[in-house]
Amino acid sequence: MKPVKLATPTYLERVALHYMERHGGTEARVRRILSLRLSRSREAHGEPSREDGEQMLDALVAKLARLGYLDDARFARSRARALRQKGKSTRAIQSALMRLGVSSELAQDAIEGDDLEAARTFVRRRGLGGGEKDLAKLARAGFSYDVARRALEAE
Repeated sequence: MKPVKLATPTYLERVALHYMERHGGTEARVRRILSLRLSRSREAHGEPSREDGEQMLDALVAKLARLGYLDDARFARSRARALRQKGKSTRAIQSALMRLGVSSELAQDAIEGDDLEAARTFVRRRGLGGGEKDLAKLARAGFSYDVARRALEAE
């Protein structure tokens, strides 16, 4: 097992930038990742204290937001657009964004397009034909009965 590194401001910044480069992220996700590193450092080295760790975390998050690296609204719009292009319903997109730490208000504002077009994309990608089982698949994907029926009729 790798030795636990001491959590310093420089180390935490490198961790945050590496995480955001690979996964993107919201303030909540970055805080969670960094809090985990801080608690591991505290267990292994006895420092930084909880108070010092919180101060480092707050300062780093503020710096990343000021530099434009951390923008929940931009992240939400980007992720929502990608999910919509895959044929995800508004309900599924909102749920996915909230799991990633986006507030419900930001998630609602980020979602563009209508469910009917997304449902049509879902039908095309899955090769659905129009039976009851296909209606059930659309319902499980978060589409309403009316939208699912219209999407299957259109294809």
